[in-house]
Amino acid sequence: MDVTVSFLGPLGEYTGQKRILIHFPDGAVYGDLLDEIDRQFGARFPEALWDREQRQFKKGVLVIGFGRDLGDEKTPLTDGEEIKMVPVLAGG
Repeated sequence: MDVTVSFLGPLGEYTGQKRILIHFPDGAVYGDLLDEIDRQFGARFPEALWDREQRQFKKGVLVIGFGRDLGDEKTPLTDGEEIKMVPVLAGG
């Protein structure tokens, strides 16, 4: 199965890519995606955004796929899904 991941805002600057295609075996779940993000980019994300130990984004980054927020690592991924990683920006 193929999943496209879009890194919006400064996340694209940290990864050096705005969009990537990742191939997973059938039955992949959100936790598999987190493992791959950690493997490829975890060291590039600032500590304030990415928890290397837990291999997940900290508060302040929304992960959205096919109209749903992804949060549970057991959530199944869908072939052809586009997942957007969006930093929540505060302003005034």
